[in-house]
Amino acid sequence: MKEDHKLKNSWEAMSKARTAKYQAYKKTVMPIIEEIQGTGIKTLQGIADGLSDRKIKTRYGKDVWYASQVKNLLER
Repeated sequence: MKEDHKLKNSWEAMSKARTAKYQAYKKTVMPIIEEIQGTGIKTLQGIADGLSDRKIKTRYGKDVWYASQVKNLLER
């Protein structure tokens, strides 16, 4: 039983760390998205293209952004 408790704590700690890392990433990317939207680009694909053109890395270090990634970022 004690081992299950340690495992649960481990999973919770990993989840909190992952959430904190995502929130930090979002704080860096959102101002860039808002800047892109300020130029009149409103579509998800347009924003994705703007991020790719600016060579902003995705959360996982990729060079190319997709509309679905922008959508997920805006909805969370």
